[in-house]
Amino acid sequence: MKVERKNWQTGLAILIIMAAVLIMLSLQLATGDVIIGYDTFFHFNRIYDTAMQFQTHHFNYFMSNFGYRQSGQIVNALYGPYMAYLLGFLLFLTKSWFWFEITTAFGILTIAGLGAYGLFRKLRINQGLAVAGAIIYLSQNFITYWITSSAFLDWGAMLLPFALMVAIDLLAGSAAKVHFTLAIVVGLLLETHVLSAVITVLMLLPFFIVGWIRSLTKWAYFKKVAANVILACLLSANYFAAFYNVFINNRLIPPFRVTNLADGAVQFSTTNLAQSGLGIVLMVIISLQGLFIIFNFKRSQLNLMLTTVGFLFYLISSTLFPWNQIGKILPDFQDFLQFPSRFLAFAGLLLLTGFLLSLNQFIANWSQSLLKNSSYALVGLLAVMALMLGVKNIKIQLDNNWQMTAHAPQVGVYGAHLFPNGFYQSGISNQRLKQDFHAANLVTPLNDVIRATTDYLPNTTKQATVSGLQDQYRKQITDNNRNYHKQVLANGSMQLTWKNNQAARVVQIPMVAYRDTQVRLNGKELHETQTDEHLSPDQYRRSDIGAIQVRAATGKNRMVVSYQAPWYFTGALFVSLLAWILTLGLELLRKIRKNRLV
Repeated sequence: MKVERKNWQTGLAILIIMAAVLIMLSLQLATGDVIIGYDTFFHFNRIYDTAMQFQTHHFNYFMSNFGYRQSGQIVNALYGPYMAYLLGFLLFLTKSWFWFEITTAFGILTIAGLGAYGLFRKLRINQGLAVAGAIIYLSQNFITYWITSSAFLDWGAMLLPFALMVAIDLLAGSAAKVHFTLAIVVGLLLETHVLSAVITVLMLLPFFIVGWIRSLTKWAYFKKVAANVILACLLSANYFAAFYNVFINNRLIPPFRVTNLADGAVQFSTTNLAQSGLGIVLMVIISLQGLFIIFNFKRSQLNLMLTTVGFLFYLISSTLFPWNQIGKILPDFQDFLQFPSRFLAFAGLLLLTGFLLSLNQFIANWSQSLLKNSSYALVGLLAVMALMLGVKNIKIQLDNNWQMTAHAPQVGVYGAHLFPNGFYQSGISNQRLKQDFHAANLVTPLNDVIRATTDYLPNTTKQATVSGLQDQYRKQITDNNRNYHKQVLANGSMQLTWKNNQAARVVQIPMVAYRDTQVRLNGKELHETQTDEHLSPDQYRRSDIGAIQVRAATGKNRMVVSYQAPWYFTGALFVSLLAWILTLGLELLRKIRKNRLV
């Protein structure tokens, strides 16, 4: 009977969480509109690129042969490669940007909600509180921001409950509780969003240190953790090899640089549409948990640990931290971190978990039903508020996209530095963009955009930044594409053909080259020269943003551009894939054996 009751309760909990997910998606399902946010076109380009690789069977791990104007720009190899292929396969199956958004939003919300529920039940938090807590977590802006703004940090936040389960196992200080799940979680994060992986490791570190201090078998505990670190590196060998290959041989243009880190820090506000908004629900939870831990810090060491680490992460995510001074000392944070609010997901889950532990403890100790019911009512109210605020944020973004003006939606933070060209091609209206997102050809809306994605382009200048970056990209790549015919070959190379009406003149090719890029013109391999002097027929040079320049022959010309990955990358990719197959297989067997013993 106990097993049946437990299964029934778990099934009901899952149904309630799934209902909350469907409520969250109801407005977008009703309108049938795609939601556009800050990072939509950046991520849609890289996902479209991998989707087309599946459709054509013409694969290239490094070069963007379909996305980013078919420019050969390296993005996916440096930014969540396996997740890019997974999402590309999903787009290939759905063949629709709308259903791709709905499917991925459903996946993120469901995994985040069920992961949080599993975390709370692992800590023996009762069913009612665990379900309400899961709804609160999946409704926060650091989860829904993928829906409203296509922010990829949310994919890391989706996996965060599983990382916190690993942290709790580390805290026990027992080698027997350290499993391959540590390596799997970190490996998944590295293949999804590197910054999330870095912050997750920072979160795990204090739990490991306290666990090691507590451990009665320190050497065995340390060896088990070290083995997981090595395994995580093997699982992500493809990423590290590609990162090393590209960054060691090239100077790249960094991601969008913010001017003021403090502007992206969390503010103590009741709304949470923006990534930097805390929201009324988290405000209440953080305040109540702070009061509880002040007066009851001796009652639970686990709760104290979760709350202490949570408040540290909240501090560094917020305007309370001196981010302006940090930005001056460490300017690379302005393009690597960009927004300190990215720490909020970690603070939010840690403090939410501590809050639920506190209420669970009170409910267990209180004899009066009124106090117990009041606690349930409080958490239930917070869950409903969180869900309604999440739905409201989605409605606001939908309205901002399609209801506020006839102009195509400008995408927030990029508006100021796009003058005078703007974000979209001339003549792209609100209605036209909406239609293009429902076009059979998935690249149509991506080509409506003028703004270039310049992340990870080569920087061949001796300056820290390239002057006139957007203007150069538009002239050399976007507008120049119309003069060339591009075709992706079966081996993943890009072939360009064009007709040259002038004798032996230097032409600008709408493709970028890196150190390991191979360029062949009319069957002859060209070699790069870095001088501005006369360009011979067997040479090519690169512009400030890495675009290829050659001396073309009169008449029809044919160029083939490919990327020659080093031998160690091929080996690393094989090791990574093999490590994933073996690790997941062994972990599955361990789970099966464990369930048989129960």
